[in-house]
Amino acid sequence: MGKLFGTDGIRGIANEKMTAELSFNLGKSFAIFLLNSAKHKKILLGQDTRVSGQMLSFAFVAGLNSMGFSVIMAGIMPTPALSFLVNSLDVDGGVMITASHNPAEFNGLKLYDANGLKLTESAQAEIEKIYCEIDSYRGCPPMEVGHCEQHDLLKKWVDHIAISLGNPKLDGLKIALDTANGASSLVAPYVFKMLGAITTTYHNSTDGKFINKDCGSTYIENFVDICIKNKFDYGISFDGDADRVAVVCGDGKILDGADLLWIFANYMHQKGELAGDCVVSTVITNCGLEESLKKRGISMIRTPVGGLFVQQEMIKQNCVLGVEESGHIMLRKVNFEACGITSAVFLLKILLETGKSVNELLEGFERTAVVKADVDVSERQKRIVEEGVLEDLCAELENELNSFGRIVLRTSGTESVARVLVEGKDKEILQKICNQIVSSIKSL
Repeated sequence: MGKLFGTDGIRGIANEKMTAELSFNLGKSFAIFLLNSAKHKKILLGQDTRVSGQMLSFAFVAGLNSMGFSVIMAGIMPTPALSFLVNSLDVDGGVMITASHNPAEFNGLKLYDANGLKLTESAQAEIEKIYCEIDSYRGCPPMEVGHCEQHDLLKKWVDHIAISLGNPKLDGLKIALDTANGASSLVAPYVFKMLGAITTTYHNSTDGKFINKDCGSTYIENFVDICIKNKFDYGISFDGDADRVAVVCGDGKILDGADLLWIFANYMHQKGELAGDCVVSTVITNCGLEESLKKRGISMIRTPVGGLFVQQEMIKQNCVLGVEESGHIMLRKVNFEACGITSAVFLLKILLETGKSVNELLEGFERTAVVKADVDVSERQKRIVEEGVLEDLCAELENELNSFGRIVLRTSGTESVARVLVEGKDKEILQKICNQIVSSIKSL
C-alpha cells in the first residue's frame, strides 16, 4: 500500500481510490487510534456537497460505530466550521469528507484531533499502520456499538466569526459571492447578509455534480468578468470546502493569499495585535513579500507547503497569522484552520475601518517576478522527482539567477503533478529556466 495521507488529508477519485471499503476501514482505524485518549467516544462529521459524500460518510460512520464510537452528523459545512466545532464541543475528534478544490469526481477525508487541529504526521503514520493491520482488530461488543445524532451547528460557528471580528458592519457594500457549488453555498450568503452587505451569489448549487467546475477560487478569471460587468464593490470566491479565498476588486484586480497576508499583517502590526511581529507562510510564498514585510519590521517564518506545517509553526512560535499564497489564511483569534469566509470578512472590515482603498493598503508591497508550471506526471516520475534526481540541475540553473532568485521544485501532495516555481528579476530568463526544468521532468 502506498502512503495514504497527502498534503492535506487523503484524496482520490471516488469509488476508485476513495471507496466505501477504504472509508469504513479508516473509520475503524481512527477510532482505534483514539481509543486510549477518548473521553467521550464521540466524533463530529461534516461534508461538502459532492455526490460521493454520503457514501463515504456513511461508511466512515459505520467504521466508527463498529468500534464503539458515536457520531454527530453535522451535514454540509465548510471545513473551518468543522474544525471550530470540534474544538468547542465535547467530542474526541472530527472528520471532514471533502476533496477541497479538486473536481467533483474526487473526494477525500481530513481528520482532526479533539482541539480541532490537523493531525500531526506521526498521528497520520500511526493511523496508516493500524489501517494496514485492520483485519487483526475486533469490533466492540454488540451492545456497545455507537449511534448517530444529527445537529444543525452552523449558527454557533457563524456567531463566533462575527464576535471574534468585532461584529463588523458591511452595510451598503455590494458583494458578489462565488461559492463553487460547494460547502459555503448556503452559509456564505447568510454571513454577509447578516453583517449588512448586499449580496448576489453565483455557483451555489448543492447537488454535488458541479463542485469547483469552472468556478470558485481556482477559476477566479471566470468570476472577474461577472464582478466588472455587474459593478460589484468586491467579489469573494471560495473553493469547494471554503478553506481558501480569492478576492476580486471592483476594477478586476485579483487579491491572492500574498496580498491578503500583506494587508492583514500590516493592519495587525499597527494595532499591536501581531504577536512577535512575525507571520508564518510557506516556501513558495513570494520573496518580495518577505522583503517588503521586513522593511515594516515584520519577519516571515517559512514552512513546507501544507496547512498542517503552517499550523504547527504558528503554535510553536505563538504566531497569530499564517497564510498560504493559494488563499489559505489562518487567523488565530478566530480559529487555527484556514477560513475563506473569515478572511473575506476581515478584509472588508479593514477596508471600511481604515477608509483606504485596496491599492493604498497594498502600498509598499513589491513582488518579485515569478514563473510557474504544473507538470502532469506518472507515479514513477513523481517518485523520481521526490528522490531528488533533478536537484543538481536546479542548483546549476539557480546560479544563473545570480544573487537574487531561486527555484522550488516539488510534487503535489494531492495530485499527480510536479510543480515548478522560478523566482527572480528577469521574467524572460525565468521562463527559459522553467521550460528547461519542465522538459527534464517530462523526460524522466
